[in-house]
Amino acid sequence: MYIGYFSHSCMLKTVSIAGIEEQGVPFKKESIALDEAAQSAVSVGNLTWIECVVDDIVTETPKILKKLGIQMDPKVLLSGYVSAYEDAGDTLGIMLPFIVTGDSRTQTSPVLIFMKKDLIVTIHDDYGGKITKLYNYSNSLMRKLPKESEQWAGRQTILLFRLIDEVSETNFSSLRTIVEQAEQLEIDLAGSRQAERDVGFEISNMKRSLLTFLNAVWATHDTVRSVKFGDPDMLSDDDDILEKFEVILGRLDRQIQMAENVMDIISTGITIIQTETSNKLTKLIVWLTVAATAVLVPNTVATIFGIPDLQLSWSWVAPILVISTVISAIVTYRFTKQFSVNPFGSKRLQNIGKKFRRK
Repeated sequence: MYIGYFSHSCMLKTVSIAGIEEQGVPFKKESIALDEAAQSAVSVGNLTWIECVVDDIVTETPKILKKLGIQMDPKVLLSGYVSAYEDAGDTLGIMLPFIVTGDSRTQTSPVLIFMKKDLIVTIHDDYGGKITKLYNYSNSLMRKLPKESEQWAGRQTILLFRLIDEVSETNFSSLRTIVEQAEQLEIDLAGSRQAERDVGFEISNMKRSLLTFLNAVWATHDTVRSVKFGDPDMLSDDDDILEKFEVILGRLDRQIQMAENVMDIISTGITIIQTETSNKLTKLIVWLTVAATAVLVPNTVATIFGIPDLQLSWSWVAPILVISTVISAIVTYRFTKQFSVNPFGSKRLQNIGKKFRRK
């Protein structure tokens, strides 16, 4: 990520712009002051994309919008659940979630997109690095956009599509991270690193991460549908251009399906662990039963032989005790074994890993 301009409050980290000049030539300026970006947006007279990275979205967004002359209260978007969509006629506001996956939890961070005629503003924190990477390729991106002034709606609609698509692809990579964590857990369970681990806690974290992912993707899906079918004034009415959003909706549908499949596999893993624990307890009970019976039968026989009035010789009492112990242990083991189930071994865990890798 590039080094940015710091405001006096050290909250606005960087401002960069890209766009198309009146002659149809793409341009971009990195790490400039917000005042310069606002002046450029007015003077260019064609599509301008202003990219802002901040420390605190809630605090800095109103200042940025005021400086750029965008009349929309960001609280309307930020008060939404994960994502939001607001059409104010000459201004369109969208909030989408970035999914951030760490070692122990998964959370979302918002990216705000504001649109006016010939102006798109994106505001996010450091988690929006993918948007920054898209900005790095802005010159080639701008060359592919319509240049005619009357096609301003088509230009910014296509750019909005690329922005949303980049967010969607970034979020999909977090699902791969969750799957990799599940695969590593499977490898550890099948190997020698099982000791000193709270497997239930780790699987619970994976399920929470998947639920966060699903909530974010569903919310993004709803917002994209609102963008396509809401008929905002700031977007094109061209069906061919709007059809691009169907591509995003199709990808989001596949992401939801894959996440649900992974959730099923993790739930199966929980069942396997519970069954394995139950089987180990069953085996322990079997051996305790065998041991108890092996002691109980000869103890009973010895008690009988210990009656004072019986005159018995140890030469044949001892063999009887030994034989009765062996027979009782064998009979008890053969009887109780039918109720035990062999615990799931590494082959079953390997099969789960193969399911992960096929997703």
